[in-house]
Amino acid sequence: MQKTTYRQLTENFLNTRSDADFTALFYRVKPGLTSYITKMVKDRDVAEDIAINTLTKLWTKIDQYKPEYQITTWLYRIAFNDALGYINQKNKKTSLTTLSEFGVEINDMGTVGQGLQGAYEDYEMKTEQDFLDEDDELMERYGNALKAIDSLKEMYKPIVVDRLINNMKYEDIAAKHDLPLQTIKNRIRRGKALIEEAVA
Repeated sequence: MQKTTYRQLTENFLNTRSDADFTALFYRVKPGLTSYITKMVKDRDVAEDIAINTLTKLWTKIDQYKPEYQITTWLYRIAFNDALGYINQKNKKTSLTTLSEFGVEINDMGTVGQGLQGAYEDYEMKTEQDFLDEDDELMERYGNALKAIDSLKEMYKPIVVDRLINNMKYEDIAAKHDLPLQTIKNRIRRGKALIEEAVA
């Protein structure tokens, strides 16, 4: 069965402004958007927060969207600016390094130069099929990761689930399982390595 395109989902939401159509578009865009943001901020939890904030604007600022453009172009621009703000607030030195790695030029004043466009121009040039293929690949990897987590030994599995799926802090996981903090960190590190091997 062929997936509903971004444009169709967007038109449905624009026409109805219903919760159901917003939700359909939200969950269709979120995986790829989160992956994009993660590449910038290097932190999945932060990327999730920025993605949700960006997609909230899909509801609150939809009247600013111009239908002649792909909805993802508009959202990725918003996400890029929000991620950029987070990086700059977190740490000036880290922000410059991260932005440089991401292809953004920094001038002598420490501000973003003309290279800003290059950081998201690839996303603007992508077709609907490109986004479909990207999402399919991401969801396939996600499914494989869940299978890999499920197959972990019991010494790793519940701890990894608490960290990666339940998004618990290391300290809370240590308290829950009554284990030293360093043991928790080591097991999560090993568990993640096993998952990466399984989905590679």
